[in-house]
Amino acid sequence: MDLGSVFVRNMKKYRKQAGLSQAKLAEQCEASHSFIRQIECGSRYPSFSFIARLADEMHIPPSWLFVDETDPRLGDKARKQAIEKELLKNITKDVRAALGKI
Repeated sequence: MDLGSVFVRNMKKYRKQAGLSQAKLAEQCEASHSFIRQIECGSRYPSFSFIARLADEMHIPPSWLFVDETDPRLGDKARKQAIEKELLKNITKDVRAALGKI
């Protein structure tokens, strides 16, 4: 899989995990909704500084947007660690949401 496809797939995945719509992410990044949509369609690619801004709004390190978790070179241990990080992040988000309702 090429790096652009990896970026697009991860962008969608982490945006959704952060609970953000394309419109909300665009608003938080001071960009247009159409620009975020074009990024997620793979028709446009953002600058490095904008990638950092996107990652910040999704609460992830920018490097996560470029990691192909299906790459066999990562090995089982790296894939397991990536999955564990993702699960921990989701659990933390759920706990915060539950505590916010108290």
